[in-house]
Amino acid sequence: MCGIIGALSSRARVQGHLLDALQKMEYRGYDSAGICVADQGVLHCAKAAGKLAKLREKLAGSACDGSIGIGHTRWATHGAPNEVNAHPHISAHCAIVHNGIIENHAQLRRQLTSAGLSFASDTDTEVIPAMLSTLLDKCSYTGQAWHQMLQSLDGAYALAGLIDITPDTLWFARKGSPLLLARRGNDYFVASDALAVADLADEVMYLREGEWGCASHDGCQVFDAEGRMVACQWQEMPVAAGSTDKGVYRHYMEKEIHEQPAVLERILNAYIDDAAIHFPDAPWLSTDPLPERIVMVACGTSYHAALTARYWLERYLKVSVEVDVASEYRYRNPVIGERTMLITLSQSGETADTLEAMRLFKSTTPNNRALSICNVASASLPRESDGLIELLAGPEIGVASTKAYLAQLSVLALVALHMARRAGAMPQAELEEHIANLWHTVDGLAEMLTRTAAVSSVVPLFARAHGALFLGRGPCYPLALEGALKLKEISYLHAEGYAAGEMKHGPIALIDSNLPVIVIAPQQYQLDKVLSNLREVQARGARVILLTDLPEQEWPEDVDRIMAVPEGDYFTTPLLVCVPLQLLAYEVALAKGTDVDQPRNLAKSVTVE
Repeated sequence: MCGIIGALSSRARVQGHLLDALQKMEYRGYDSAGICVADQGVLHCAKAAGKLAKLREKLAGSACDGSIGIGHTRWATHGAPNEVNAHPHISAHCAIVHNGIIENHAQLRRQLTSAGLSFASDTDTEVIPAMLSTLLDKCSYTGQAWHQMLQSLDGAYALAGLIDITPDTLWFARKGSPLLLARRGNDYFVASDALAVADLADEVMYLREGEWGCASHDGCQVFDAEGRMVACQWQEMPVAAGSTDKGVYRHYMEKEIHEQPAVLERILNAYIDDAAIHFPDAPWLSTDPLPERIVMVACGTSYHAALTARYWLERYLKVSVEVDVASEYRYRNPVIGERTMLITLSQSGETADTLEAMRLFKSTTPNNRALSICNVASASLPRESDGLIELLAGPEIGVASTKAYLAQLSVLALVALHMARRAGAMPQAELEEHIANLWHTVDGLAEMLTRTAAVSSVVPLFARAHGALFLGRGPCYPLALEGALKLKEISYLHAEGYAAGEMKHGPIALIDSNLPVIVIAPQQYQLDKVLSNLREVQARGARVILLTDLPEQEWPEDVDRIMAVPEGDYFTTPLLVCVPLQLLAYEVALAKGTDVDQPRNLAKSVTVE
């Protein structure tokens, strides 16, 4: 969601650092941007609606000499995406940037208005500097005012602030939204994302829930929610696996699709050794008794990966596997029980609903294990879980997830294979065959990415389309959901994914000649039944796109287009199928001229409810 940066430099102007850091966080999704720089105690603020380029234009020729400042990219929650509602928000003495939602903002606004303060924006954030300003006049020292301000807030926040009476001090706080500290020598930074400060700092510290503090040239102080000082635990800044520039590609999404063979190879090298699967950051997966029940919780694309894994796990373990949308799981008073394992999936590890679902699970049944499958080892989700399987996908900049999704499928396939072998449901020879097929899939993915003409030939079918329908069965039913989601996310074309057998129970009413139907029909999953469903939609005038691993001599002659994939096994087929679905969404979006990497209204990491 929103991107926060704060910088305190001992040597240079920080305006350039702030703007560059905000640019590195553009992928998170935003609709306005702003910075505030303090120069000799005077706060200089600039904001602009729209892309960061508009803020740069506004600041051209008006560089500020200040060596301390804060910046923000806003994804609108309260109030329209305009300049007035953009951050930073300023009141007497202070400026604040905020990620999260202040749930009692209306109550605080009424209280502050009755005390004579006025407000310019529609945001929940503006109550924060207003409240801080009133407390600065009442408290004996600045830290006391900052702490009391935090105690008045209900909801979630990551904050960075400047206070003119402490002109060389950067203030920060974290509750429910991610925030980190970073440093190099006497230079200090706060940020939502390590990518923002990777070029500026050597060490990083991830703030824990409720922590707050300040940084100055004299050092950094951190306190817990009760105001007790805590020790700063600095660690080396992690090195990202993979470059964060587009290279030769037109978009980050295109680049990340093409990185998928290397991602799968990296995962196999990390977690397979001598035909055995091991997870070094979750060793109990090899020693604990097998669970009697598995719950998987995720959002969006990660949820679709979990749905596919349910087929794998239930087939071999013969235990109940429940897959929940995180935002629903945490509010339905779930019955958990003993001998239940939780698996959470999140690219960022900061997804608010998934985090809260995991916390609910652990507080309800503390003896159960919670496993995190995540792309950021330092994120909140893996830090609070009992074990981690890192996705090793490297930075994913495109808002629409591609390589992280394939990484999730790959890791979940390894988890299912490992647990099936432990349960005695899969002989060692069969395990080794599946592992060999995973290695072959690296080459299969690379081969598909060299011949994309079949995908491009499908695009004209979408020129007059009023929507699209994706159909699949078995583990490819979630692939139909994911294919539809990708198309919706970046082309803005309405699409639905359905279990092919459910098509006759309603969606068939939508079918006409302007509704492309993508039929996912690999040999592994009820091929004959899926081809029967294909004939049913074809008889009603649909333009049919068949995605299959059938040999060419067995292709139906009367479908409109065919996208071929290499033949896979029960575990590898979804990995192979997901690539042409991603490429299809990408090519249709290009044809429609949308913003592929930063689609409207979307954020990369959803850190608020």
